[in-house]
Amino acid sequence: MIEIFVENLHARNGKWFELPIRFEEIEETLALKDGQEYLISDYMAPFTISNYESFSYMNEVAEQLDEYTHDPAINYLGELVDNGFFSDLLDAFEKIDEIHVYTDCFSYEDYAEYFIEECGYLSGIPDFIKWHIDYKGIGLDLSHDGNLYQADDQIIIEVSY
Repeated sequence: MIEIFVENLHARNGKWFELPIRFEEIEETLALKDGQEYLISDYMAPFTISNYESFSYMNEVAEQLDEYTHDPAINYLGELVDNGFFSDLLDAFEKIDEIHVYTDCFSYEDYAEYFIEECGYLSGIPDFIKWHIDYKGIGLDLSHDGNLYQADDQIIIEVSY
């Protein structure tokens, strides 16, 4: 769910609205007349919304958010857009099935260990050799491929496109 606080800058009043919403409803509620400026001065969303964001764009994003509300990638879409993985939020939603959030991996080293175990690369290798595997180095190498991202909360995210 996305909520925005829209202000009528001419009348100096504002109100919270839940998206998606028709812009005409906002105009009526805030008594916006032709040419009067409005400003989105606050919002509640898992990503950044600019003060003058397009309502049609925000409505599309809100509809996508409702559809994918339980996907763990939702909380990271803004970061992934900001870091160049996607051109905008709608692009990220189109490819959300290609975003994998590794909630138990807090470093590239953790991811490398998980990846190697999941792929079965260690089956049949004696423990004394396993103990000497450089997961940190492998994780660093994997991070250079360009499809891994360490989020602000340290979670590792893989974008496999």
